[in-house]
Amino acid sequence: MSQAAGARLVDTAAIVEEFATTPSRISEWHRDRATTGFPDVHHTEGRKRFWEHDLVAAFFAAKADSRNTRTLPASVLEADPGELLTAAEVTALLGYKNASSVYWYLRNLPGYFPEPDETIDGMRWRRGTIVAWVQSRPGKGRHAGSTRTVKPLPKVSAAGDPDELLGVPEAAALLGFSSTPSFSSSLSQGNLPELAEPESLDVAGGRPRKGWRRATILAAASRLGISTTKRRPAGGSELLGAEEAATILGYSSAASFNGALFRGRLPELEEPDAVEAQPGGRGKPQKKWTRKRLEKLAAARSGS
Repeated sequence: MSQAAGARLVDTAAIVEEFATTPSRISEWHRDRATTGFPDVHHTEGRKRFWEHDLVAAFFAAKADSRNTRTLPASVLEADPGELLTAAEVTALLGYKNASSVYWYLRNLPGYFPEPDETIDGMRWRRGTIVAWVQSRPGKGRHAGSTRTVKPLPKVSAAGDPDELLGVPEAAALLGFSSTPSFSSSLSQGNLPELAEPESLDVAGGRPRKGWRRATILAAASRLGISTTKRRPAGGSELLGAEEAATILGYSSAASFNGALFRGRLPELEEPDAVEAQPGGRGKPQKKWTRKRLEKLAAARSGS
């Protein structure tokens, strides 16, 4: 495919961010592009694929136009808008293949998909909430100049009365989640067994809210390996991960640095200065070293 002069190229991550979709759906559309109309890849760099932005935007605009010519079935519009739906029922209403898209939206695009109306026994949405979202959703993704409003999580200290009851926002903040939807998604999927049963239910305002003791939340953090304090080595030296370590030591990438470390070529760094869990307990804990230690090793290697 020829590229027009100055044409903007986008990879999968950029398409996901701008057009509010998922990597799996992009792969499906591209695989079936003969029927879906998704554009061909412009070029690849390793495993990364790049497309011309204008062609991708035209694809989503066409989908939006097609979607806007249809209306929700009368059976959906006439049903009780207050009826609570499970993630599986929401998935069926939206025509998705499985609930993974809903969970992905909640985890990775906070503020895009509506938060559940209730979370007492798993996540539940009122039918009217989903219908309103479908009818107001433009379908063209999030373009430059548009914003999603995400309510910030409160600042919560691990220090305090261990028996104090904390709600969903406070629990999400203590456990390192980026938003209450991502916390609720993880809770619904059974990733936080310590919090499966709330220790309190506050129905003030007509909407039940879960609560847990601070000690219970900290127990979940401990199991996940999440540090709830900002600990740093003596002297306050900055901690750096594999990517920064690779740059200081002259490796081409974090992968090559980790490979050398795994093969025993960096015995000076076998014991890290800290091991930090990723937010929400997702992914492997990351090894970190002080900048001073890395720079000292780099100086020794260059002088040898």
